[in-house]
Order: sequence, then C-alpha cells, then structure tokens
Amino acid sequence: MNKSELVAEIQSNLGGASKADAEKALNAVVASIKTAVKKAGKTVKVSDKNAKDAVAIQLVGFGTFSVTRRNARTGINPLTKAPLKIKASKAVKFKAGAGLKEQL
Repeated sequence: MNKSELVAEIQSNLGGASKADAEKALNAVVASIKTAVKKAGKTVKVSDKNAKDAVAIQLVGFGTFSVTRRNARTGINPLTKAPLKIKASKAVKFKAGAGLKEQL
C-alpha cells in the first residue's frame, strides 16, 4: 500500500471527509511521530555502551517506535571485499503491539 492508497483508506474510514482532509490527518500523524522520534533520539548517546532504547511513541494496540544505538563495527565492501569501519549510529526501531499481531 502506498501513501495515496492509505489516504483513500483513511478517507473511507472517516466517512464524509474529503481526500484533502484525510491527507492532512495522515501528514499530521507522520509529522508527530517524526517529532517524537527526533526528541527521543537526543536522549540516546551513541558512545554510551549502557544506554537503553528511548521510547519515542507508544500506541497501545498498534506498536512502539523507539530509538536505539548501534555500536561501531567492521563491515565488508561487497564490491571489493575490503574491510571498512562503520561508525556508531542511532536507528529507529518499531515493535508491533499485541493488537497488530492479532490482525496477522
């Protein structure tokens, strides 16, 4: 499902809402999630080995978005097979909630 199909689904679930209203609602939710993830990412220190995941947003029945850290590591360039160093970084993680898992 792409964004336009999701907007159409939201529009049908909202009943009499216009397509523009459904797209505004989707954009507002996505922007709020991005803001929460960015705010949570500031609390995760890449250099701290004991750092825990920072929960950005938790939607009961749907899932949890969190920010986690990735340690520095050695990788392999697939083209040349030469080893390369990958810097420590942060990543966004999503864990599905019980309600979403039941739908599968």
